[in-house]
Parts: sequence; structure tokens; C-alpha cells
Amino acid sequence: MLFAPTAQDLREITAMAADLDMPLPRTIPLNLPVLLDRLVPKRMDKMTRLLAWATRLLNCDAILCAERTSTILKRLPGACPKLIHIPHGAGDRAAGFESRFRLFDMVLVAGTKDRNRLIAEGVTTADTCAVAGPIKVASLIDAHKRRSPLFANDRPVLLYNPHFRRPLSSAEAFVRPLVDAVMQDGRYNLIIAPHIRMAKGWTRQQRADWQALAVPDRVLVDLGSSRSVDMTYTLGADLYIGDVSSQVYEFLVHPRPCLFVNAHNADWVGNEDYAMWQFGEVVTPDCDIPAAIDGALRGHDLFRPVQTARARAALDGLDWDETGMPVFTGQHPIKRAADLIESCMGQLSPPPPPPPPPSGEMETVDERELQATFN
Repeated sequence: MLFAPTAQDLREITAMAADLDMPLPRTIPLNLPVLLDRLVPKRMDKMTRLLAWATRLLNCDAILCAERTSTILKRLPGACPKLIHIPHGAGDRAAGFESRFRLFDMVLVAGTKDRNRLIAEGVTTADTCAVAGPIKVASLIDAHKRRSPLFANDRPVLLYNPHFRRPLSSAEAFVRPLVDAVMQDGRYNLIIAPHIRMAKGWTRQQRADWQALAVPDRVLVDLGSSRSVDMTYTLGADLYIGDVSSQVYEFLVHPRPCLFVNAHNADWVGNEDYAMWQFGEVVTPDCDIPAAIDGALRGHDLFRPVQTARARAALDGLDWDETGMPVFTGQHPIKRAADLIESCMGQLSPPPPPPPPPSGEMETVDERELQATFN
């Protein structure tokens, strides 16, 4: 069964599955009673849904999740099924190696880079952490070949992908100078696609201010559509501009020029949390932006070796064919992950699944039954 926070999330998952020509299991949105849904603060939304559905979730044979909030289930009274973390990204930030990993029975990662650091940080062991490979990346590369160009011209495409956490993000200081510079220069197209969590909780006016930066066939602004997460932009751009987002590793499945913006005066040299800044020049928000872009494009050969080595360590099985396009060698990450999960579960034979709901429909739950969870 596939559980997702909301019906909207499931609609997006269904659309992505169709794009990938992959079947969906039984799908269930973690709905809340209407009144409760209105009262829960945004910051507590995911936690509330997990607690409301805890009885149902804890009745599974195993729980796979790509985030760590679900570890709350391990702290509830009673037995918890096997809790397994599946790869979400392959970034370098310390948050990707935090203490809640200790609560998982098995942690699957995309490459040896993350496995080595999780073990070194003491939050997993060699027995509880395994390399499955980059499930998302390996699955989406072929789908990208079928997508239409993002712009109706042949100008090089720049991708600006700032982080969502304000103390780490360059967005506030850099987005408008970047748009102004690109428009005045005239040689490039620009995609502004911040981390999908950045605009969550924004007011209508905040969103409108960013959307106003868009210029038809010159500047594309995406504050959280499915294209922000399905590698449409990371595979479709010629230059990556960002700060500390893990999406740079998705960009490097095809090594290309990178430019990083140090907007918070980070002492980054030698700091593993900023290892990605080895992939290109690092500038400040007040730099000469056209000159920085030109320098990044011209100087890519200097950074290509470290990009290639680090991408291989982050995304197990990644290689490139004679034309330089990415390929994956060995067992497909989905099959490898499935084998690891089966091993973690001790070769358990799950009970026969209940009959699926009618085609195209998602299972729902009686709100009175769900409300009883809180009584």
C-alpha cells in the first residue's frame, strides 16, 4: 500500500507513475477530519496525520519512508513494524545525517558517500545501512528523453535552485539581481526553481512577487510543481546556480558547469557540509553576475574530475556512455532496493492483500472512525 499525506499528493504520484509507465499499488491519502484539518498548524500537519493513522500504519509488515518524521511511530506504545528509510536525495548537509537515523531498522542510501558518512557519524552501522543506488535518478532519466524543450529558443538554460532554509539560502539576496542581470545580458534563459518546501506557507502576495519575475520564453518561475522534483530542470539546464540543495547531485548525472552563491558568509573550505561547493566557483550575491556565469561556463574542465568522482560516490552505478550521457550499470536500483527490503524483513511472507478499490479510485476512511483516534 502507498500512503501519502493528501489526495493532492496522490494525484501527483499517479501522474508521475503514468509518466514512468509504472504500476501503482493500492493508494491511501492520510486524510484528517475536516474540522481537525482546518485547525492543525502547518508545521504540525505531517505529524498529526501520522498520529491519526498510527493504528493503520503500525499494522503493516514494514514501513518505507523517504523522510524522518515517520520515526515518531517507533516512539509510540506497542510494537512497530520494520522501519526502512529509502533514498530521498544525496546532499551534503548535516541534516541528511542526523540522529533519527538510529531509529530505522534499515537505511538504504544512493551511494557509498552517504553510507560512509552515516556510519562515521554513528547514526547507522555497517549492518543497518546499505547502498541501493539512486532509485529516483535511475528511474527518471529515460522519462526525461520524452519531454519537450522548456523554451522555444536555443539560448543556454540557467537553473537557479536555492535552498528553502533561510539561514542557508541565497534566494532573498540573489534572485532579483540574477533576473535583472540575465534580462540585461540577453544571452540566456533562466529557470527559477527553489526547493519545493520554500514556498510552502507563503502568503498569496509572497508567491505573486516571485511569479512576477517570470518573463515569457526568457524566465520560468516554478514554486513547487511536479517538474521541481522530477528532474525536468536538473536534466534540462546547461548551468546550475545554487547554494546547498542536494539537487546539484541530480544535475551532475550529466556533469556540467556549476556556480554557488555564498550568501551567509559560510566558512566552507574543508567543511563536509559544503562539499558540493567543490563543483564550481563560489561567489557572493554582489558579484558581477554575467562575468560569474561566463567564468563558470568557460572553466568547467577544471571542476569536471571532482564532479565525476563525487557523482559516482553519491549515485552508485552511475557511468557515462561514449557520448557523455548517463547510464547505470549493474542491477537496477529498484530491484536492488527490493532485495534489501526483503532481506531486512527476514523473508517474511505478508498476508494476502485485500482486494483493490475500483480502478482510478483512492481508498478513504470514515471520518468518525478516524476522529476516535483522538478520543
